[in-house]
This record gives sequence, structure tokens and C-alpha cells, in this order.
Amino acid sequence: MPRLMKISLYIVVLVIITLAAGYFTVKLLNADRIVIVPDLRGKGIVAANIILKERGLHIHFEGEDYDLHIPPGHIIRQDTTPGVGVKKGRKIGVIISKGRMFEYVPNIVGRPIDEVRIMLGEKGMRINRIIYVHSDKVAKDIVIAQRPEPEEKTTGSFSIIVSLGGR
Repeated sequence: MPRLMKISLYIVVLVIITLAAGYFTVKLLNADRIVIVPDLRGKGIVAANIILKERGLHIHFEGEDYDLHIPPGHIIRQDTTPGVGVKKGRKIGVIISKGRMFEYVPNIVGRPIDEVRIMLGEKGMRINRIIYVHSDKVAKDIVIAQRPEPEEKTTGSFSIIVSLGGR
């Protein structure tokens, strides 16, 4: 019986040594493949992509959202916590800012285009697209229609139709 116990003990010790050696071998081989995830919040898309590529990581766009403080095209949040170690080649998911959402859209219909540009500029809003059309009913350079409509929520971008006057 003592001989059988010795053999069993040797086998258990051998299995433990083999498992420990395998664990440390895997850790040693993967040590150079682990990188620390940088904090990408507030960075532009191009800058974030460069930072990730330098570390052997990849950027993955997961969507867009409004943010009061982060300008459009910059990263609001990321799916992997900054400071965590991950394997090289991993994709880091990011949410991009669409800018701030304004609560109030002014009514600019019936106003001259020059006045509208000044008014919207003072509010931090911009005209994204202007369509000029001829109108016998509305004087030249007067806004005929707007999108978004008054009282709608918006990011601050407007599309407007402006009169060229009659033909």
C-alpha cells in the first residue's frame, strides 16, 4: 500500500508541475501580445485611429449619439475600459458625437437670408443646405421653408428654401 500511495503522490505532483509549466509558458508567449487600451474619449476619429494602430488595435464604429460637450466627429465613449489589457488585433468599439441637440428651433420662415445667417450663427446653429427657387408670392432672398420645423429638436443644422423672386 505505501508503494501505491507513493506512485499516486508522484503522479499528482507531476500533473501539478505540468499544469504550472503550461500556464507559465502560455503567459510568457502571450505577454508581448497584451496592450493597454488608451482613453479615446474626446479625441477625433483620425487621432484615435492612429493611437490604436500604434498599439496594434483597431477602431470599430458602433454608432453616433448627441453630446453637449464633445464636438461632432469626436469620441463620446468606448466599449473597452481605458487602462485594461487586451490582446493585440482587438477591435475597440466607439460611439461618435453628433454634437449637441438644441431644444429650440427658431422660426426663420419669412425672414431675409442675411438676417437668418446672423441669427443662427449667434445661436451656434448652421445652415447645412440652401435651395433657391423662383416664387411670384415671396420676395427675393426671403426664407420660404425650413427643416427642421419650429419647436422640433435638432443638432443645429438647417435646410432652407429661399426665394429668388419672380421670373
